Amino acid sequence: MNELIVIDYKNDIPTVNGRELHEALKVETRYNDWFSRMCKYGFIEGKDYYSILSNRSDGLPGKPRIDHSLTISMAKEICMLQRSNMGKKFRQYFISIEEAWNSPEKIMERALLIAQQKAREAEIKILTLSEENESLEIALNTSLKFYTVAKYNNVFNMGWNLKECQSIGKRLSAYCRSHSIEIRKCETNDERFGTVNSYPLTAWEDFLEVLE
Repeated sequence: MNELIVIDYKNDIPTVNGRELHEALKVETRYNDWFSRMCKYGFIEGKDYYSILSNRSDGLPGKPRIDHSLTISMAKEICMLQRSNMGKKFRQYFISIEEAWNSPEKIMERALLIAQQKAREAEIKILTLSEENESLEIALNTSLKFYTVAKYNNVFNMGWNLKECQSIGKRLSAYCRSHSIEIRKCETNDERFGTVNSYPLTAWEDFLEVLE
């Protein structure tokens, strides 16, 4: 599809710049007057279009001008209202943009991106809760000689994600058992976490050398 005008996909729905559309349609009326007239057809700010401030086109200092970000639906109707060949051409273009945006493939792609974002947010939240939970642990957990995985990750800025923390916890537990190293069970004050394992600092240092 040849791009007739720049489409902005940064928001939840695709939009087009009002001034750029005005210029592309070769409308002779001044933009502010033209746009004001178009709005009389019932378009609603905050639904069909959004007002934005931008720098002057001549690059000189002064009061910012008002631009508008139009939904593709509004842009399509505006093109029809122009009753010109150029308006017809752009209307067909916006129809193709809408069809592509609403295709099953694009809908699935957006849904997948949203799901991935929510998964990342959930992981960060879980890690944050794990770190906050350290402050709720009883005196045994506050010992400088023993560290849970979450505490070691936080104190020494290891940058492990949730999956890595879980994997390291399992491997470190196995390492300590195979070397007869004490693992302390830390009772927490949060029933969601119950007990967590705490490992001596020397075990951490030896284990990480082997891990490398």
